[in-house]
Amino acid sequence: MMIDELGVTGFDLDGEAGVRITRVVAAPKDLVFDVHTSPRHLPHWMVGPPGWTMPVCEIDLRPGGAFRYVWRTADGEEMTIAGTFEEVVRPDRLVSTEAWSGGWPATRNTLTFDDLGGRTRITTLIAYASPAARESALQSGMREGMDATYAGLDAYLAAPMAFTMRLELVPVPVKDVDAALAFYTRLGFVLDHDIQPGGGPRVTQLTPPGSACSILLYRDLPGLDLPPGTLRGLHLVVDDVTSARAALLSRGVDAGEVMDMGGILYVPFADPDGNTWMLQEIPPGAHRPDDDQIS
Repeated sequence: MMIDELGVTGFDLDGEAGVRITRVVAAPKDLVFDVHTSPRHLPHWMVGPPGWTMPVCEIDLRPGGAFRYVWRTADGEEMTIAGTFEEVVRPDRLVSTEAWSGGWPATRNTLTFDDLGGRTRITTLIAYASPAARESALQSGMREGMDATYAGLDAYLAAPMAFTMRLELVPVPVKDVDAALAFYTRLGFVLDHDIQPGGGPRVTQLTPPGSACSILLYRDLPGLDLPPGTLRGLHLVVDDVTSARAALLSRGVDAGEVMDMGGILYVPFADPDGNTWMLQEIPPGAHRPDDDQIS
């Protein structure tokens, strides 16, 4: 039975010793694949019965790679699933062996992920070693367990930022990479990479001190077509904008005056190509302009 309705688990016998399970979730296929295959996600939704957690989630996501999940209760009771990936086709298909602790017979599981236009159908085909092994699994409360697991997945996907996104690199268009490199190192940016892989485009990456995000100085990189000097308003957050401005001036940077924008302080400056930056300080107690209007 094909299921296209959210919140409904399709559960059918397949051949003499198989079970086919389907569920549609409200998330794109790439994300659904990731939440099934990443230790960053699995322990948050595949938590087992009430009172259990997954403290161990080990995944080597490649053909021949192993996985191991351990669930545990507060009093130390444990159950384990372990297996080996046979096929990994991102984000469409996973094939693996699987064995539970406690003497349960091993299975061969095939998961497929089908795009339904922003939703994803998850189809799990579980192949048991024999009809008797399948019947034993069915009598164990397997269907109810799968329903509860998928309810946890739905809740996880519906939560704000079930996945993480990290801004790690901002491309900055320049006319002369060497001149721009000299400017940004003078600012105190740390040079991470300056390479030309395979004789192709030059990759020059720098990171502001204390930042988790870097910049990429580029000229004529495929797919990046902003003219030099057209990037506007990149922000560098500082604790003390006045002292940071003084440091820039001492390094020969033409930094503007401190501007108070409703309690948030800014200092503008530009690189030699005209790409513009702002030092930003948000003092303690700063608030949105309309906060005083909220009762």
